[in-house]
Amino acid sequence: MDKIVFPNAKEKEPYSYTIEWDKFALSDIGEHYFEGLEAVGLSYDTATRSIQGTPSIPGDASVTLYFRPAASVAGEMQTKPVHLFINFDPRSLWTEHEPAADEPYQKPHTDHVLDTSGARTMVAASKRGRSHAREAKFREDDFDLLYRADTGWYIMAVADGAGSAKYSREGSRIACSTMIEQLTQAAMQEKLQEIEPLLAQFENSPDDASRKAIGDMLYSTLGNAVLQAYKNIANEAAIKEALVKDYATTLLTTIVRQYGSKWFIGAFWVGDGGVGIHVKGEVPKILGDPDTGEYSGQTRFLTMSEVFEATSLYKRIRFQLVDSFDALVLMTDGITDAWFHTDANLQKAEKWSELFAEMQKEVTLTHENEQAHNELLQWLDFWVKGEYDDRTIAILF
Repeated sequence: MDKIVFPNAKEKEPYSYTIEWDKFALSDIGEHYFEGLEAVGLSYDTATRSIQGTPSIPGDASVTLYFRPAASVAGEMQTKPVHLFINFDPRSLWTEHEPAADEPYQKPHTDHVLDTSGARTMVAASKRGRSHAREAKFREDDFDLLYRADTGWYIMAVADGAGSAKYSREGSRIACSTMIEQLTQAAMQEKLQEIEPLLAQFENSPDDASRKAIGDMLYSTLGNAVLQAYKNIANEAAIKEALVKDYATTLLTTIVRQYGSKWFIGAFWVGDGGVGIHVKGEVPKILGDPDTGEYSGQTRFLTMSEVFEATSLYKRIRFQLVDSFDALVLMTDGITDAWFHTDANLQKAEKWSELFAEMQKEVTLTHENEQAHNELLQWLDFWVKGEYDDRTIAILF
């Protein structure tokens, strides 16, 4: 054999290969060494006959074996070329391009925020996906959040603009900002206070009637805020002389308040992504159903009139009354597709545990950590093959 062929390596990934010399008709090899391994970040251990290291330069490595047969102790060394191909790190192949400066609705590629003004902490981060960066598109996701110290309500909203809608980046922004604006108005806050006696009744008698009373209250508060989000999008479309569907977006919203020893969590959900209550080691409580269809990318959007049919809107509003929770999480499908893969997995405790185990390798979720939002934004750069969409997550913990 004129050429020695080693298994392919991968750029920036540990490589280890133990040489079996008889494969290369060199079972009688004596003194030997390699030239060119160090140049690509690898080294050779003669005692173990192994090549180790983390390749730093992709492509064909220029490596040569110098050797003498075992019976030879002098004379010029023989040589054999070594074929070693180092595959490119796929992340290095992704390019980033800026959208045109004259495009309407300019939007930063990232956003992140930390709110520690309440007893619990809210943190959120959003990042343009690799596919949008390569195609010179904007980030279509958005989020907003607020804590009302005077009333004790935590409010979070996350939205994912439709990739096929040319102004969806503005639709998602309007949807999130409207929810925060509407749900923090004095009149709405006063209306929400009427939930307290309904919760007391529900605790004493958790029957269908008491559950419906809370559902009706949320329908008139969360539901009206959602309707206003749609109206604001429609108004913007009219001003722009565009179609409402040009602003298509999903919307996930939660409102949270502590009542005595319990936590009330209400939610509205249209579209894909996910909203869940995570308690370590327990089955998560999912606050809605993802709108997914027969093919990838098929979902429902806030801009669809069918969402506002009374029965449909009511079904999209859920609530839970819990003793405690480790985290309430709102995620766009850039997160759920990468970590859960299927709607069924969204219901599995082990999948949530995996998500938080990986996240907390980079993000310290404590009230005292003033860098949690920066860490969360950095974590959003995680690599999952085939998952290159915008990523947005909001957490109350």
